[in-house]
Amino acid sequence: MIRLKSALGILTALLVSGCATMDKSECREADWHMIGLEDGARGYPVTYIGNHRKACAEHGVKPDLRQYQLGHESGLARFCTPNNGFKQGRAGHEYQDVCPAGLEGRFLAGYDTGRELHRLNSEIEQWLADARTHKAELTELEQNMQNVEMMVVSGVISQSDRKALLERFKKMQARRTTLEVYIKDLELGAARMQGEYDVLNSSHSYY
Repeated sequence: MIRLKSALGILTALLVSGCATMDKSECREADWHMIGLEDGARGYPVTYIGNHRKACAEHGVKPDLRQYQLGHESGLARFCTPNNGFKQGRAGHEYQDVCPAGLEGRFLAGYDTGRELHRLNSEIEQWLADARTHKAELTELEQNMQNVEMMVVSGVISQSDRKALLERFKKMQARRTTLEVYIKDLELGAARMQGEYDVLNSSHSYY
């Protein structure tokens, strides 16, 4: 499976590279094997050492690339597991193609499951949020309709104003019907997705 880094992943890398990853004391006392292990365990690509190189160059320290690579390889073994893939996907994190071929397939199996759960959950939340927004509009609309109705039956307005209000009331009725249908569709759609989410969430073996 071929995967490209997302624009978000690239942007994140650019933002991170603009900040010093290590200070003077950390550079001078660095255990490059451990640093590589930690970076690998976080899912950073091996090129992340460039950020350390830039930070430590200011203090006259050059990273030990070999030790960093060895540590990074060990770190990836911790990162590239099916369960961690599931966690990364469910949290909505972007995968940056860091897992070696021997580990990537199992990592992606978990990642894809978690990512699908993340997608479903995000869509459920969005649909319900849209439903709440339109319910608020419906509540306000119904209040306005009551006000218009009271004015129409009050008998204190002119015939022309009464006619204008009745036309307005008809438009409000049409809008109310549209909102009621739309809200129902949103809630049904969210319920359908919730069903898909629950089935998938109960059928996977990741944790």
